[in-house]
Amino acid sequence: MNTVRMTVARTADPAQRKTLTDYEQIGFSVEANLADGHAYQGLSHSQAEIVERMSDLWAYSEAQSIPESTQIYVDRYADLIGSAYLPDASTHLILPTASNSIDLVAAYLKLRHSRVLLTHPTFDNLALILRRRGVDLYPVTEPEVAGALPLAPKLAETDVLFLVNPNNPTGTNLSKERFEEIVHACLRHDVMLVIDTSFRLFYPQNWDDYQILHESGVSFILFEDTGKVFPTQDMKASLFTCSPDNRAALHEIYNEIYLCVSKFTLAVLGDFFDNARREGLDQSVHSLVAQRRSRAREMLGEEVIDPTARDSRISVEWISTSNIGQSDKTVTAELHERGVGVLPGRGFFWNRADEEAGVSNIRMSLMKPEPEFERGLEILANYFAEVTHR
Repeated sequence: MNTVRMTVARTADPAQRKTLTDYEQIGFSVEANLADGHAYQGLSHSQAEIVERMSDLWAYSEAQSIPESTQIYVDRYADLIGSAYLPDASTHLILPTASNSIDLVAAYLKLRHSRVLLTHPTFDNLALILRRRGVDLYPVTEPEVAGALPLAPKLAETDVLFLVNPNNPTGTNLSKERFEEIVHACLRHDVMLVIDTSFRLFYPQNWDDYQILHESGVSFILFEDTGKVFPTQDMKASLFTCSPDNRAALHEIYNEIYLCVSKFTLAVLGDFFDNARREGLDQSVHSLVAQRRSRAREMLGEEVIDPTARDSRISVEWISTSNIGQSDKTVTAELHERGVGVLPGRGFFWNRADEEAGVSNIRMSLMKPEPEFERGLEILANYFAEVTHR
């Protein structure tokens, strides 16, 4: 090991500050909740037809065994993302939520006594769960991940690189070429690669990350999510895969906690996958996100979008408050008084979330019922105009 020094991750006392999930829960009580990133947009006509078939889906799923249900789910998701390699992965575990997948990873990494580099900034529950499990955690910045700054010195000092790709809140998404570079860098440094792909479906699926991981021989864990994309009233699942070297221990931990995920849930989600595949992700997902993003930028102004998120395609908007000279906490509190829920940016900077100064971002969700979304935009636009002229 060389002598490159990594910055020790600060640990704020969780009793002294609200987490991002705390703010999401507060958002449930306001007129226009743009805080959480879950999919609450209205059903399309074809999606509503799935809901109308619920009794048929119940009978369909009831006739399947758990292994059959799991494999069918994997196959349908693989078809949606265009992966020929996913169905033959060495492990297919399904967990109720992506947070459960994060906790499974955290328990495993603690068992291995791993030092972990985690994307920074990103949603704070990853760091909170990893720390709660006692994992040694250090930040890796988006410029380092993207290749604008050297990544190798940090890889030489760690055991695991934990990426969120695409990243929440900025929407930063790795190209195929950069993804391959990171995979091979992890191989050279004997580093395990963990990837949270919860927001993957907001980007075109033009290349197969499972194929790259499988053919490279890198040690990896990858988990998916459905709750950010499909408006299923929080009925969701997190598909979890890994390389063969990680399989035994992860299965053991999984089996201590979980038996299976509802066959009915998997059948319903599978119909949403098939529907999105038939219509195309561009039509079923991307077009609505683009419309909402265009509307938000029209109402608020392009200048309030953080430069790191100008090209984002995910279902949230990362807004800078620097132009109005207000901190994230002030803006969040004042918007709450006006009936809008958003997230303060400091929680995403999990390595310095306890610092009072220097955070000038908020995050808002785009995928809400249209009347609620429009009302939230109206209040936001009026607020920004008011504060600018104070």
